[in-house]
Amino acid sequence: MENESRYLPNDVLSLDCEYAYSNGTVSYEQCGCGIISPKSTNTVVESENEHNIGKEKSRIVPVMANDLKSMYNDRIFSDTELRTSTQTFSAHKNILSARSPVFRKIFCNDMKEKNSGHVDITDLEDDTLHRMLLYIYTDTLDDMQFDNGCKLYVAADKYEILTLRSSCSSFLKENFSPVKACDVLALGDRHQDDDLKSDVQDFILKHDKEVFGSLE
Repeated sequence: MENESRYLPNDVLSLDCEYAYSNGTVSYEQCGCGIISPKSTNTVVESENEHNIGKEKSRIVPVMANDLKSMYNDRIFSDTELRTSTQTFSAHKNILSARSPVFRKIFCNDMKEKNSGHVDITDLEDDTLHRMLLYIYTDTLDDMQFDNGCKLYVAADKYEILTLRSSCSSFLKENFSPVKACDVLALGDRHQDDDLKSDVQDFILKHDKEVFGSLE
């Protein structure tokens, strides 16, 4: 209380916290809570209203993701197709364009894909393209494994989906192993990802006997 003007401006002590949690993807949330003196009863109401709005948003986001996932799975009003060498995926130009600058250029510029009704993506496997589309529509990643994480990283970099690339990079960092370290180092080098390269180099130096003694 001797420093009331510093720590209790307007008679409110605010505690701002940031926490991270991961289930294969990394998300960040911020929360705040106020400890209010009796002088500021109005602030209590404002704090409660903000808390209720935050709770409402937390309910809306999963519902929206499920709705968009249904729209993708059920091909509702789809207006374009993404074709691998073995499978065709229906999609929506507006959603693809909103999530990927590369798709935006494809559909906005005078390119053959703009009017043909399909985009040929022969350098991605069916599973990789499916996972990328699910992320584009729902912002989630399911059942990630090391190999498909590497392939999805490459796809995310090609189509400039930076949040997906970051999520794949975080997943790879959490799953380094002496056998896979060289593959990740080559991956980071090919895609000029200095952050990923630095992390895997540190891992290699900490496990030098296992890595340098391996066939890779």
